[in-house]
Amino acid sequence: MKNFTKLVTLFSVVVFSTFLHSQKNDIDMLLKLNADFDKASLSGDLPFFENALAPDFVSYHPDGSKVTRAEVLERIRKEKEKPSYKLLSVKSDDVKVKMDGNLAYVTGLWNASTSGLEADAAPHNDTGFYSAMFEKRDGKWMIVSDHSTEKTHTSDELMPSLKQASDNYDKAISTQDARMFDSLLSAEFTSVNENGKIRNKAEEIAQIKSADLKLTSVKSEDKKFRIHRSTAVETGVFTVSGTYKGKAFTDKGRYTSTWFYSNGKWQLASDHTSLIK
Repeated sequence: MKNFTKLVTLFSVVVFSTFLHSQKNDIDMLLKLNADFDKASLSGDLPFFENALAPDFVSYHPDGSKVTRAEVLERIRKEKEKPSYKLLSVKSDDVKVKMDGNLAYVTGLWNASTSGLEADAAPHNDTGFYSAMFEKRDGKWMIVSDHSTEKTHTSDELMPSLKQASDNYDKAISTQDARMFDSLLSAEFTSVNENGKIRNKAEEIAQIKSADLKLTSVKSEDKKFRIHRSTAVETGVFTVSGTYKGKAFTDKGRYTSTWFYSNGKWQLASDHTSLIK
């Protein structure tokens, strides 16, 4: 009887030891997969995400929106083909793994640094917490869902990048740089001029790069900025000189611009001007 008890005890120890070893291997794989996720995000490695995201994957963003696997892959594909911003670095810290059978819950702190596409664009840092659910399917760990939060930026933190975006907008006008305009104007951009005419993004870019328009001087003064979370209102006075279809002009007026902050950059949502008689 004593020998049987010893045998059962020994068997239990072996099984438990095997379980612990297997669990440690799984935890190591999950930590590596989590680290590879950061690397793939930085490089835009589409095949990694196609392989790591489960078919029913869903992501919940800080603004409360939900994104599916197909939408995530399409966004990565578009950013790879035509970047809208630069992802300079991304890193996870204080990563913890909790397992329950074929399910694993991973939490951590994320840090990312981004910038606009301009050569002189200043880096912008973001941080927050994330949680991700992994499931082992057919012996392979896959990400089935994730959720992230983002620390709210103060006005002082956002102000330098907003002023830089405003200066870049002035530069885009003075140089009639269509590419810079494209990066600064949101897809839903709307402009209302002093005559009440409304132009969308494509029309605004076509106007500024028109061969009929020759700008000799563009100046903005008395700039004031007010930031409300991720939205900002800019007001100021502009003076523009040049020729249109060979006819000289000089216009002076006031403007009101509405900016919003997304994906590490400020974009112009709307602009309204009125002339000073």
